[in-house]
Amino acid sequence: MTVLMAAMGTDATAQVTQNVQQLEQEIEQHEKSINEKEQAVKDLEERIDELKSQLKDLESQKKTLEKDIKNEVKLRRDKFTTRDRLVYDQEIVDVLYSPYNKSDVEEALRSFEGMETKDVIKKKELVEKYGEYTKELKEFMEKMKKQLADNRWKYLSSNSDLYKKFEKGLKGTKYWKVYDKKEKNESIDYLDRVMDKIMQFKNDGLKSETQFNEILNMLYAS
Repeated sequence: MTVLMAAMGTDATAQVTQNVQQLEQEIEQHEKSINEKEQAVKDLEERIDELKSQLKDLESQKKTLEKDIKNEVKLRRDKFTTRDRLVYDQEIVDVLYSPYNKSDVEEALRSFEGMETKDVIKKKELVEKYGEYTKELKEFMEKMKKQLADNRWKYLSSNSDLYKKFEKGLKGTKYWKVYDKKEKNESIDYLDRVMDKIMQFKNDGLKSETQFNEILNMLYAS
């Protein structure tokens, strides 16, 4: 190498030395850059670990809040259910135990406003249709009165045409569908009592004018 450099001359030797030094400087710069970047990676890893810890804590806080929300929703729903049922028992149910009265029904319907409990809201339709059910039953009974009177209120067997007509007409009323399923579904207590009397009247042979008028008067008491 020495022989070679001697052969190359002083200028050439100086050039080679300069190139080597430059390369060594560049290598040092690369090593410095590598070290800095490696340190930056370590810093980022530490930061990532720190953020992971924070994220884990935030996830835990989130789950706690979600659990609290779920509990609050249940408590709210339970209180709404209690509230709605109390309102129904105190402000609405009496309407269904009494003869139909338009103003009482309208007031009861206002009590449903703001309710959220499904099994209570479901009863609203009964209140809404109370007048319609009463009117239809009254019209049916009035229609049958003349025909029963023409028969002079004589006993009718279940095989007679007039008996069958009465029975078919009764079962064709809208409230019959409610009454027929009252063991499983909500119904109107007052109209159930009216229907019980109608069924008794029918089963007795449709023969008592007094019994008939008593029922009709119950429907006129609205």
